[in-house]
Amino acid sequence: MERMQHTIKQKFSYTGIGLHTGQNVTITCYPLPPKQGIIFKRIDLDGEPEIKADVDNITSTNRCTTIGSQEADINTVEHFLSVINILEIDNLLVEIDANEPPVTDGSGKVFYDLFMEAGIAEQYAAKEIYQLDEAIYVKEGDQYLTVLPDEDFKISYTFVGDHESIPDQFFEYNAAQENYQELVAPARTFGFAHEVEKLQKAGLALGGSLDNAVLVDDDGPINKLRFEDEFARHKVLDLIGDMMLAPSFKGHIIAVRSGHTLNSKLAKKLKKKLLGRN
Repeated sequence: MERMQHTIKQKFSYTGIGLHTGQNVTITCYPLPPKQGIIFKRIDLDGEPEIKADVDNITSTNRCTTIGSQEADINTVEHFLSVINILEIDNLLVEIDANEPPVTDGSGKVFYDLFMEAGIAEQYAAKEIYQLDEAIYVKEGDQYLTVLPDEDFKISYTFVGDHESIPDQFFEYNAAQENYQELVAPARTFGFAHEVEKLQKAGLALGGSLDNAVLVDDDGPINKLRFEDEFARHKVLDLIGDMMLAPSFKGHIIAVRSGHTLNSKLAKKLKKKLLGRN
């Protein structure tokens, strides 16, 4: 099946702090002609290297999804790409002056609002949307991801709360029938207090705060939650972003405990299956 391609009507910029680096970063998004894809440009580096948002360019899935080349990397792209995926934006140039987009409030809400303010423009070129003819699955330990044939893009996510203060959560989202802006975009990333020191020694979560993440201690979340099942909803947000790196498809994703590493394995398997090549 096909639909028309899209870009944005006008450029926009946003400045904020990076979740893992703790550095200020500015992104500026520009419209692109059809058949160009989503391209990140590191304007802070010599030669301004470009990186295309594609599963083949994933370089790391340690606590976030990183895409890159021999010249540069872009970390923590999943929240930004989640919004792009839902809004069906196919062609976009993203100039960025650091190695990760701003974390905003730890969700997709700010990016969603920025794209809606910029406007979405339909382009005179077709976009192929693939239909699955059989189930595709990946697993790793007790993490599972399966995609079943379906006419819509759906996700059913089971979050297993290994922390004693967090109950198991389940959230289901159908992109064709439900409002991403209200149900998914506001769900924030989260972390555990006992991991903060270790992460920061590893150069991660240096920009994390209660303003851009839900922090969990021995008694449960320190911040007030936006949803009772906010963790499961954020995992769905991440999964939508990671699937932006695969060919566009319709299918029902059933996920248990999955994170960026397993998401990337599914995206790679989908590309091989849908396009018939590695």
